Amino acid sequence: MIAVLDWSLNHWWVFLWLSVFGVFEGVRDFFLAAFEVIAGAGERRHQRRIEEIRAAAPVVTVPDRALARKPGHCVHRNVSPVIAADESVAAWLCRSCDAQLPADWAVRQEDL
Repeated sequence: MIAVLDWSLNHWWVFLWLSVFGVFEGVRDFFLAAFEVIAGAGERRHQRRIEEIRAAAPVVTVPDRALARKPGHCVHRNVSPVIAADESVAAWLCRSCDAQLPADWAVRQEDL
C-alpha cells in the first residue's frame, strides 16, 4: 500500500492531466448513469402498473353538449349590470346563458 501511495505522490502530474481532460468526470458519469438505471427500474414498474389499470378500466364517453350545459333551466346567478349613461342600471345580463334580464331583476349582493 505504501508503494502505491509513493508512486501516486511521485506522479502527481498524471492525475492533474487526467482531471484536466475529464477522465474522472467520465468515470463519475458512468457510475451515476448505472445508478439511475438501477433506481429507475422501480419507477418504471409503477408506471407499467398504472398503464395496466387504465387499460382495464371501462371507457365512458360523454357527449360534448352534456358537458357544456348543466341540466335544467339557468337560475341566472352569474349576472352583470348594464349601466346607462346616467349611471343607473338599465338591464342585467346573465353570463351563463346570455339572457337579458329586466332592470328590476332581484339580485343578491354576493352575485355582484
